[in-house]
Amino acid sequence: MIEQQPEQQEVRDALGRIVESAGFAGAGRLSSFLTYLVERTLSGETDRLKESVLGVEVFQRSTGYDPRTDPIVRVEARRLRSRLEEYYAGAGKDEAVRIELPKGGYVPSFGKRVAKPVAAAVPAAPAAPRPPTVEVESAPMPRGWKLVGILAGLAVVGISLGYWQTSYMRRVRQAPLATVAVLPFANVGGVAENEYFSQGLTEEIMDRLARVQGLKVISRTVMAQFKGRDAALDEVAGRVNASMVLEGSVRRQGERLRVTARLANPRDGSSVWSQTYDRPMKDIFAVQDEIAQSIANALRVQVGPAAAAAGKRTTSSIEAYNAFLKGKYQANLYSRQGMQKSIEYFEECLRLDPDYAPALAGLSSTYSLLGYYNSLPADVAWPNARRTAERAIALDPTLADAHSALGLTLAFHDWKWREAEAEARRAIEIDDGSAVAHGMYAAAVLLPQGRMKECRVEYRKALELDPLASFINFSYGYALQVEGRYDDAVTQYKRTLELKNLHPDMYWDLGMALGFAGRHKEAEAAMRKSMEMQGRDPKLPLVGLQAYFAGDVEAARRSLPVIEAEVRAGQEDRMDLARTYSMLGEKQKALNTLAEAIKVRESQVIWIKVDPRFRPLWEEARFKDLLHQVGLDAAP
Repeated sequence: MIEQQPEQQEVRDALGRIVESAGFAGAGRLSSFLTYLVERTLSGETDRLKESVLGVEVFQRSTGYDPRTDPIVRVEARRLRSRLEEYYAGAGKDEAVRIELPKGGYVPSFGKRVAKPVAAAVPAAPAAPRPPTVEVESAPMPRGWKLVGILAGLAVVGISLGYWQTSYMRRVRQAPLATVAVLPFANVGGVAENEYFSQGLTEEIMDRLARVQGLKVISRTVMAQFKGRDAALDEVAGRVNASMVLEGSVRRQGERLRVTARLANPRDGSSVWSQTYDRPMKDIFAVQDEIAQSIANALRVQVGPAAAAAGKRTTSSIEAYNAFLKGKYQANLYSRQGMQKSIEYFEECLRLDPDYAPALAGLSSTYSLLGYYNSLPADVAWPNARRTAERAIALDPTLADAHSALGLTLAFHDWKWREAEAEARRAIEIDDGSAVAHGMYAAAVLLPQGRMKECRVEYRKALELDPLASFINFSYGYALQVEGRYDDAVTQYKRTLELKNLHPDMYWDLGMALGFAGRHKEAEAAMRKSMEMQGRDPKLPLVGLQAYFAGDVEAARRSLPVIEAEVRAGQEDRMDLARTYSMLGEKQKALNTLAEAIKVRESQVIWIKVDPRFRPLWEEARFKDLLHQVGLDAAP
């Protein structure tokens, strides 16, 4: 079997089979992106396949598009490569003609497998020769917490580009009829303190719509980039591959509420449905339900039992609901201070209405995250996380977030893996469209057990549902690191940092991946950033790590007293010291420190089975006993 260049028509026929395959049928934006790249290459216009050009011509960015602040092209190209690999491993395994997108560029390559050389005349219309790789433009990490970038679709791009008018392009699947993008509702009146309310109302309406059978709703994090912008409807729909756009505004004056909502066809801007609700605040839940029902009616889809159940999760106390929305608003800031503030608001909500299950679920998840990052004492965080999750489920067994929250506690602190998996699966069963449910299952249940094949599947589902979810992107980077794919982990960590700067751990894990990949100077810079964010002196620990990565173990040992002192002072986890001992070959000290970490139930203990830094201990009998104590001794 040898490989030769296929003819242009063979490439187009192969492209048609790809975009009609099951893996691409529901991914209109990927099908369109691949078609664009292939056609440009066949027409000899590979000089146009640069990130800055693709952002404008394909993803409808403005002429001032800056790939350093908007990673849409890189993110979408990565997903396209992954989907092509899956196609050729499955439905396309017998394909003679192959289309690939090499890493580091946007110019596809074409190959044809044949049994023997064919001595024939020169083809009349050969495909473009395999071009050199076009380098991806570098994108330094932006400062601050602002979300940048969004996965985009190409459904409306074809209208304006002449070369789409080919027969094979007509076979590209369009976005589902009922794919709705909900723009952040405008806070009318300019009262800043009501911002939480308009944002919360938007999310509640999204949640109602997401539970309607036959509707697909674009995730909150994807739509957040449009907040405060006067974007054209066709631009919004094109970027997120939606067939309908819901926009609206909220004006709150005392105990009165005025909500205006409009469902529009982005192709021509026409209204499919619109309504203004002028109601007392106590009718807020009815307004949410009426909007969801009206949109379902307009799109001729049915409101199923999941949506009906969501509509019943109300509270009779408007003050409690206000506190709940404030809690969600603070939690979504993804900062330690924001999460601690969200606890105050959730607890205020529950003082007013002790039986409001969504507030209990939100409180449980927040306690779990603060416990995991040691921002609250373990004896405060974890019992409260478990109590509130169990209470939420008792009140509302159909609340997916509550099952995910309980699963976090069962995994991170209780080490009850079967029970944690049962809760994770129940959350997905209730709401298969929840990125949080799929992400929690991957990160908290499958990854610690080393079940990597299943883990990858769940991460892919989670990221397809919410590609800009920072915690999912970050934990996926750690999964790559666990598998020893250090360069891929570096790429994933950097991609996550482009989305949102969450926690010093992100820079630290980036630094570790860089170090194991042999990129020592970059590793030092990332780790220094992590320690500076924590207000710690990075000098001695970084000197030790530099020496370790350079192979000078004895020099690395000189940093041990610093880490040991930090552990004694409660400034560092025992798990970090155990990792350091293990990396330096101090097996007994590593095992002793691990035993101490297990005794006090440090959250990081759940990674001992898969963390490559513990590889020197994996064959030790005592290590296997420690695995048993954590419930991780079963084969993956």
